[in-house]
Amino acid sequence: MIELRQQLKLTPQLVLTPQLKLLLKVLQLNTIELNELILQEAQVNPFIEVEFNDTVGTQTEERPSEVKLSEETEEERWFEPRMHFDYEAPSDEEGAIWEKTLKAEETLSDYLTWQVRLKDLTPYEFELAKYIIGNLDDKGYLRISSEEVAKEFNTSVERVEKVRRIIKFLDPVGVASFSIEECLDAQLEFLGYEEDSLPRILVKNYLKELAEGLDELAKKLKVTKEELEEAVEVIKELDPYPARNFFSETQVYVEPDLVFYKDEDGWKLEVTKDKTYSVRLNEDYKKFLKIKGRGEEAKRTKKFLREKLRDAETLLKAIDSRYSSLYKVGEVILRHQVEFLEKGTRYLKPLTLKVIAEETGLHESTVSRIISHKFVQTPSGVYPLKFFLSTGYTSSNGQAVSSKAVKDYIKEIIDGEDKKKPYSDSAIAKILKEKYGITIARRTVTKYREALGIPSIRERRQKS
Repeated sequence: MIELRQQLKLTPQLVLTPQLKLLLKVLQLNTIELNELILQEAQVNPFIEVEFNDTVGTQTEERPSEVKLSEETEEERWFEPRMHFDYEAPSDEEGAIWEKTLKAEETLSDYLTWQVRLKDLTPYEFELAKYIIGNLDDKGYLRISSEEVAKEFNTSVERVEKVRRIIKFLDPVGVASFSIEECLDAQLEFLGYEEDSLPRILVKNYLKELAEGLDELAKKLKVTKEELEEAVEVIKELDPYPARNFFSETQVYVEPDLVFYKDEDGWKLEVTKDKTYSVRLNEDYKKFLKIKGRGEEAKRTKKFLREKLRDAETLLKAIDSRYSSLYKVGEVILRHQVEFLEKGTRYLKPLTLKVIAEETGLHESTVSRIISHKFVQTPSGVYPLKFFLSTGYTSSNGQAVSSKAVKDYIKEIIDGEDKKKPYSDSAIAKILKEKYGITIARRTVTKYREALGIPSIRERRQKS
């Protein structure tokens, strides 16, 4: 017989307090987003007072000091946000502004979601479709399995496949496919080719064999070489990466959060700071907390003010912690990437979140939040902080080489090849080993070449 009884049990549990949630939110904000947050909070919190200055000047600040805030402050504290860094080039001011203007590549999410809304889907299936769309990569492929999606939504694989098929035949056709074969087959089906047609048979079963020659494949399929060539021409008109050309020309203006510069003492790091306005705790409202009052209304008023004071102090402390952590991360990046700043991309060193976390004493997830959507101004231009992070290899002479440097070598090799006899990926891997002492696999060369947008050997030969 089952016995029911009550029992007290102590178990450790991680709880995200409101203060910690705010800190995590502030950590990942860039300069412009932080500016918006401060102004929004000033409108709803009477303790946050924003004072705009008459004199506007951009400054920078080395190693920001942390502000320690008590439960209830007894003196006036000022916080001057580091905002609106306006970089001025030595000779061409307008050019510097364009340097900080980025072209934002648009994902398919909004476009596909708009199309899905026009389909006859249940609310549950619509949420399922949004989840699938959200997991597409930049080429339009779905990188999680139907089983994983089904498990996430506690539904059947058949239902997931039904929704995925609807997405596959949206514009551009072929998105949400698992493989290049499935993507091309969806495009052929959309164009009206039957399942037993030669082009569809080729993409589903013999796509890799097409590169090895048509004569043997024609005999194997019992078709003429002319029929096979016609089918191949049809396949060549298809797009293996349906999302790669889907982008917007919208220009985005960015504000660098850090500055790397060199003076007579070497390379230095500064956190950008502006004096367009100052933020402080409002002293007048703090005086209300000391006024003794009776009655429920007075109690409610004081309770409201205490909460708002606590929120204001928490926000200022979170912002200060953001700048302190950003400086620590910037120090590590600068220390590792001095050669890149002086000599160029080939001297970019491998650097990972784990290394930065170990050297700063921060958690990897914290470092990830700090780096996200942040930019740094260098003498050679504005870079996202993520640019400085990459995996790498060790050359034969023991020198660390980043994956970005390897891509640069691959591009140089292809640029210098005989256009009539281009190098295969295997040949490029061999040259990297012999000339630069870098040992990587052929498939890695293929991955890097595709990431650079460089066509395959067959396409380069045909173009020449």
